Parts: sequence; C-alpha cells; structure tokens
Amino acid sequence: GDFIIVRKYAYDLRLPVTGKSLKTTNEPQRGDVVVFLFPCDPSIKYIKRLVGLPGDEISYNNKELTINGTKVKSKYQSVFKDPKQYGSHVYEETFDEGNHSLLLIPSRRGREGSFSVPDGQYFFMGDNRDNSKDSRYECPGFVSRDLFVGRATRIWFNWDFSSFPKWERIGDKIE
Repeated sequence: GDFIIVRKYAYDLRLPVTGKSLKTTNEPQRGDVVVFLFPCDPSIKYIKRLVGLPGDEISYNNKELTINGTKVKSKYQSVFKDPKQYGSHVYEETFDEGNHSLLLIPSRRGREGSFSVPDGQYFFMGDNRDNSKDSRYECPGFVSRDLFVGRATRIWFNWDFSSFPKWERIGDKIE
C-alpha cells in the first residue's frame, strides 16, 4: 500500500519520452532500493534492493547471503508483529554502504542458489526474503541498467486497503 517518491535522475539523466540515457550521474550502489521496469513485462514497475553488481558472485543458502565469498552480516532484531506475516522475524543486514531491515520466516524455505552476475546486469532481492519474486527467479532474473527508473527515497503515502492510511509511515525515508 505504499506510494513512493523516486529520484529518477539518481543514476542517469534521460530523455523524457524515449528514456534514452544522455549522461550517467551516479553508479548504482549495493543496498540501494531501486525501481525498475519488470523485464518480463516492462509495463510493470518493480521495486527491490540492489544486492549484486556486475561481476559479483552471489550465494543465498540457509537464509544466509554471501557476496564474493564474504558472508553478509545479519543480526536478529525482533519478532515482526503483523498478523499477515505471522512467524516472521526482523533482522538487520549490513552492507559496506549501510544497514537495512529484512524479514525472514524461519519455517519457510526461501529460494536458494548461487548466481554469477553478468557484465551490465544487476542482482536484486526483496527485503521480505522468503516472500519475494526477485533475481533468484528466472523472471525478473538479472536486470540491465537500461531498465532502471530511479532510486526510491521516501514513502509519499500509505494506504492499507483493509483499514485506513498508516499516517505514521508518510514521509519515512526508504533505507
């Protein structure tokens, strides 16, 4: 139910109609939350956390993420208190670029495997690791830079369709 603010020029300055890149402004960083066009249906905008850069070796097994042979640090925080996500636990994951929260469901087996990120492609994972269709699946799979829309920065509005807006989420920074 989140409506988000996206910095469309975070990575490239693009022509408005064609989307053709005129100039690179910044390189995507591991840990960025990126909005991109879904490779299997470009009419859909997708949002995921950037985990793997071109050339990276990614492994996800037993709920542990490894990048280029180094295990990514994660620390248990609490039980997630939402009846829709019963049994979920909150962890804090640390990349060199900063920390972010993620959800794991101990009783559910997430998609596992090892992945070699090709040149010009990026590897994404959802923060709800055991309930996310991300780069671990054939679609979306790896995502090319030309499909990037921008970097998500803030929650503009939140609407939980089963109740009322969650006013406390409005304006929250996306980390």
